Amino acid sequence: MAKKVSPLDVYPLLPDDCETLFGEPKMKIAAQLAGRKIKAKELIEIYETLPSEYASKFEKLDALLKPAIAEIEIGAGPKKVVIGGDDVMFRHMLSFYNKPPIAVDVWDTMTAAELSARLDRIQSFQKFYVGSYLYLNMVAIRSTSGSPKKFGKFVSSVLKKCDLPLILCTKNPEIMREGLTAAAGKNPLMYACDVSNREEMTKLALEFDVPITVSSKGDLDELKSLAATLLNDGVDKIVLDPGMPLSGLKIKETFQNFVRIRKAGVDGDSEIAFPLMALPIAARKNPLSSKNLNLPPEVISDYSETIAAASLIVRYADIMIIHGLEAHELLPLVHAADMIYTDPRTPSSVEPKLYELGTPDASSPVLFTTNFALTYYTVESDLMSAGFNGYLFAVNTGGLGVEAAVAGGQLTADVIKKEFERVSFDPISQTEHQTLVLPGLAARLQSDIEKSMNVAVLVGPMDSGRLGKWLEENWPPKKK
Repeated sequence: MAKKVSPLDVYPLLPDDCETLFGEPKMKIAAQLAGRKIKAKELIEIYETLPSEYASKFEKLDALLKPAIAEIEIGAGPKKVVIGGDDVMFRHMLSFYNKPPIAVDVWDTMTAAELSARLDRIQSFQKFYVGSYLYLNMVAIRSTSGSPKKFGKFVSSVLKKCDLPLILCTKNPEIMREGLTAAAGKNPLMYACDVSNREEMTKLALEFDVPITVSSKGDLDELKSLAATLLNDGVDKIVLDPGMPLSGLKIKETFQNFVRIRKAGVDGDSEIAFPLMALPIAARKNPLSSKNLNLPPEVISDYSETIAAASLIVRYADIMIIHGLEAHELLPLVHAADMIYTDPRTPSSVEPKLYELGTPDASSPVLFTTNFALTYYTVESDLMSAGFNGYLFAVNTGGLGVEAAVAGGQLTADVIKKEFERVSFDPISQTEHQTLVLPGLAARLQSDIEKSMNVAVLVGPMDSGRLGKWLEENWPPKKK
């Protein structure tokens, strides 16, 4: 059952004077808390220095707003990540929170030059998409030497060259201790605790006060038992690793295990209501069958990791470790995570205003589109690629695209006129040509805009990718 919190549930638990402190009506604060625009922790911290008469209410408020799946912080400083925190099984029911960080591995038998080169690639990766950049978020340090001292020195070397959060990967408690000592104060994630090392790893997690991953090889009963034991021992910053099958890559089996665990957590099983770790990197050792694929083994291995990672981002990986750093391996993952973890209740939009592209003047074209982010940045990119100098107005349609906004009445001649008035731009007095360029998908508005604004209107192409050539052929406009 999905956990849904109403502002009406929150309202009675708020202090009467919160309106004064936040400068907002009490019901609006309740709505922001219910919608996670404000965290309960922020409110409680404000009242820590005030009378304790609110203590019982805040205890109830904290319990009410606590997500079904625990939120775990990894790392320290501005690049720390938060994983988990979901309340629902399906994104359309509410939203998924805390986009899963992607960790890329390094290993302690690398040379200094190899480490520097790999860390440079990890930290320099970025992909511009819909107004922001997509990055890699973490580094997973694997112990392959078997030497505690070598692992500790290697962790120190990584920290000198990298400020991303770390996952320390070893099942040897002595090696883990050296790594934790080297990363003191950095709040790394321990990987991993299993039935063979539980006592030692539990002590380390408590001593260093860091999150820890409990791991099993596909045995969900064992995984739950381990998590329950750690909880009983006082460890509450837990991440669950259900494991990847060792006998070949069985995506279906792994996928189903992730779904079972998440469902149990959302349904209220507190012993297993923790973030999930995926290890697509394991797919490199157990790739998809090469039968009938007609591809080299190394390519099949790459695709296996990417397929496993993308599948588990959808259901319900909260953090993952990968190896590949090629574009065809990374781009599907960062885009999948970004899309799945975009709030479906909030249209992706840009600020509705008149944007100057290049160095426009009074003779430059004036185009408009909607403030739907994907539409705006696509049009802007196509124009800039064509060497455009002019104006692009992102008309406020509530984040809808051109075709949908025209059909729904959010983009009309009257709306466009008011939007130009709002930004104090008059195409008649401020341009030499007194002409607007209309998106091809809004062609039916041409006559209405000409009558309403007393300007000439040219209908541009349906596809913004053809704007460059279209402007070459149609601009400046022919005088009538």
